[in-house]
Amino acid sequence: MKKPLAPEASNQADRPPLSFGTIEALVHQGKNVVSLEDSAVVEWAMKAIAEGITATLYCKPSVFEAIRRRYWTPERAKIVGFRPISAEVSARVKRDFNIEVDGYANSLDCPRCEHVYSTYEFIHQGIEEHGIEHVRAAFSLKRAAIIQINPVQDLVCRNCRLHILVGGGGNFPYGDYDYEYRCVENNAYACCRAADIRTA
Repeated sequence: MKKPLAPEASNQADRPPLSFGTIEALVHQGKNVVSLEDSAVVEWAMKAIAEGITATLYCKPSVFEAIRRRYWTPERAKIVGFRPISAEVSARVKRDFNIEVDGYANSLDCPRCEHVYSTYEFIHQGIEEHGIEHVRAAFSLKRAAIIQINPVQDLVCRNCRLHILVGGGGNFPYGDYDYEYRCVENNAYACCRAADIRTA
């Protein structure tokens, strides 16, 4: 009598099994769950950015890198005023919020009091609005990235509490806050928007 053939090894052996319970919980919370092949996710994201669709994409680092390379061109990074997050700001975020962050961001000057709005202020505002545990969780995902596509931002000056509609400062005429944060767990938290950088 022949022994039955062993099932073929799955290419998902290094991943946890698909959790339909998690998917069901997300759908119950009013979310939609879509599974696509990596290149299709990248194409969908680029189309969503260009069309001004607002969405949050949770993806694996390789998908994030593909989107990042296509979106954050040197020209775009220069126009929005991207600068590396300084060691001092990273240390302050770690000290005050116990969040490790690196990467790039631009900054805006409050049009009323000229207080600078950048990484520290963005994280501080996120904690005020969503709670410290939620923000820490977003920055400590393991091997996952969050991309805010065309985010709707209500930036509030941490000094005078003015809702910043149009920022300024630096040598660029650009009024949005942009970020591409990198963290220690091979993850990322970034934004992409439909702004036409030629007219920014």
